[in-house]
Amino acid sequence: MKVARLLRLWVAAAAVAWAAQSRAATADGTLITNLASFTYRLNSGMMVTLSYGATATVMVARPAVLLQRVLTPTIQSAGGTLTFRITMSNASSYASAFAVTATETMPGNVKFAGGAETYALDPPGGTITPAWSTNAGANWTSGSYPATGQAGPLQLRWSADILGPKATGVMTYTVSIL
Repeated sequence: MKVARLLRLWVAAAAVAWAAQSRAATADGTLITNLASFTYRLNSGMMVTLSYGATATVMVARPAVLLQRVLTPTIQSAGGTLTFRITMSNASSYASAFAVTATETMPGNVKFAGGAETYALDPPGGTITPAWSTNAGANWTSGSYPATGQAGPLQLRWSADILGPKATGVMTYTVSIL
């Protein structure tokens, strides 16, 4: 009887410790394993404890999407061109990000001169779809870039259907300074 009481106290303490641990942030790639055990009482009143090797394991993983914006050149005169390079990447080794969208508002004193997007994946897959808007994103024209010479206000948007583990999408656009 003492063994059964000690076992119940240990199980209760373990449950409290697990509940406290589940509230903390768990690092990417962590494996969580659960081992099931049970007790039952015989007709004689004797308690029996079994620990069965049934385990369930799950890997904790979430995407880690990063965004970078680079402008070249950093000094330019009126009439010159500027190239903006927007990079979105997933630093996670395990999890994909879905429906990733990057939106860029073009500076007001420029006109659009061209755009492109590339997608580097290992393994390959996924697409990036460009879109543009002249009314602060209320309506979008999807699947293309604005006409060369289109002046602001202008927003550009790129949507990636999937950004897999260690994947990177690169979008560039060029403007002419008015």
